Amino acid sequence: MKSLRLAIVTIPRYNIGIFILLFFSAILFYGGGTLNNPDTEGYSFTRNFFSDLGILSEQNMISVICFATGLLVCGITFGVYFYYFMKLFDKKTISHRTGIIGSLFGIAGAFFFIIVGFTPHNYVLDSHVIAVNWAFRCFLIASILLSFAMFKDKRFENKYAIGYLFFSILIFLYILVLEFGPPPKQSDFSLVFNVVSQKIIVLVFILSVYYQSLGNSDFISKHLK
Repeated sequence: MKSLRLAIVTIPRYNIGIFILLFFSAILFYGGGTLNNPDTEGYSFTRNFFSDLGILSEQNMISVICFATGLLVCGITFGVYFYYFMKLFDKKTISHRTGIIGSLFGIAGAFFFIIVGFTPHNYVLDSHVIAVNWAFRCFLIASILLSFAMFKDKRFENKYAIGYLFFSILIFLYILVLEFGPPPKQSDFSLVFNVVSQKIIVLVFILSVYYQSLGNSDFISKHLK
């Protein structure tokens, strides 16, 4: 019981703080430059992608380390989270089977997040883009299946199932941006549009993790005493 609470309540909450700390540390040491203007100084919240922090160069090494470590922490946290989360569903039910499949997609998404951190886009752009795209696709499938599983399992409060459903809608919209949005190099507006969209979905991830940790805490207290 203690390990379950640690994995799906305590550790995710603390690791949100660790991820944010590493992210802002990476910003502090970022060498500068945007996609459309390599001569800018510092990090721009509206013109620099998160992945820019992982650009591999001599003057950007501290930023790269912080960025890669942050995504490693994030990936491990999500992987452990989904492994334990699948254990909440009643066995031999459609909720259990759906929950397992959804959690496995969540674990896959976590793995792709780690790959994102270790594939600097200025060296291995194709691998980086593939990892980003599949991370979000996996989390989309995971959130849809888990929302269904939670709706079917009456022990879960509907508001937390709705949380996963809302999360899946926002991920889907962001995938549409990735697939059909204007190319970032097209114009300054296109760059800002893509960068801000990415910032929004990352913020949604952070808020979703905290929100679901509240639901997990309630579930454990009520049903797994």
